[in-house]
Amino acid sequence: MKTNGRRGVPSSTHASSTGQALTEAGWLDVHFEACRPEYEAMLSSVGIEPGWHVLDAGCGSGSYLPLLTELVGSSGRVAALDLASDNIAIVEKRLSGWDLPCPVEARTASLESLPYPDDTFDAVWCANTTLHFGNEELPSVLAELRRVVRSGGLVAVKDLDTNLLRFYPADPFLIFHLSESGLCAERETAESIGSLRGRELRRWLERSGLTEVWQRTTLIERWAPLRAVERQLFGDWLGYLADLAEERGVPEADLETWRAVRDPAAPEYLPDHPEFYACEGQVVAVGRVPGGGG
Repeated sequence: MKTNGRRGVPSSTHASSTGQALTEAGWLDVHFEACRPEYEAMLSSVGIEPGWHVLDAGCGSGSYLPLLTELVGSSGRVAALDLASDNIAIVEKRLSGWDLPCPVEARTASLESLPYPDDTFDAVWCANTTLHFGNEELPSVLAELRRVVRSGGLVAVKDLDTNLLRFYPADPFLIFHLSESGLCAERETAESIGSLRGRELRRWLERSGLTEVWQRTTLIERWAPLRAVERQLFGDWLGYLADLAEERGVPEADLETWRAVRDPAAPEYLPDHPEFYACEGQVVAVGRVPGGGG
């Protein structure tokens, strides 16, 4: 299996320098561009206002930064933070070439220990990052996000729910079997738990002490014929999931299917199927820090 040179991690995991799967800039850029209308609509729905100081917590390669700066306008400010130093290097390079309406500061740090004083921000946007934390770690992460937001400010968390992932005409149970295998005790990881937690986010935010919490699920659906960026996204998805299937030891019948659909040169390659359909579910949950007038 091809590796990317970082800790022997398979290249299909699309890992950044942290070793975490699906955090590398190339993967993030393709995913964002293929899903741009839905992703931008989700961020726009949060309630961020002009003049606010906003943190993009887990900013990745910075795809949300242009829209965030538009939302806060020339009187606002944005901070971008990511655990992967290589992602932050890309963000800083992009910032130097973008003509954004307000200042943006970028730095490398962990969501488990945010390098900001209490009440620094009016809102936090945290997209596709909490899935990297297990159920034991998530409460402290949410507490950190809440800590750096002023009373009355907003905490917005967006994440994937792989229970909503579907590829047609593949067997609809392929993803369920893969998810189930990831929850076996010997294979369980933070990501295998976190990627199934999307539609529970409202309850996690409520338990963290946030108020006025709401949640909305968006299905991102694409049909053949695919745009080039969509073909790349779903091809990358299939390669990543096929490697997980090999690693986790799913039923042999499933393995045969995964092996048949992962090769772009194979006749069975799903993104080239004339009736191909793909769906992924993304959830945004938003809560308010108590104690302020909004």
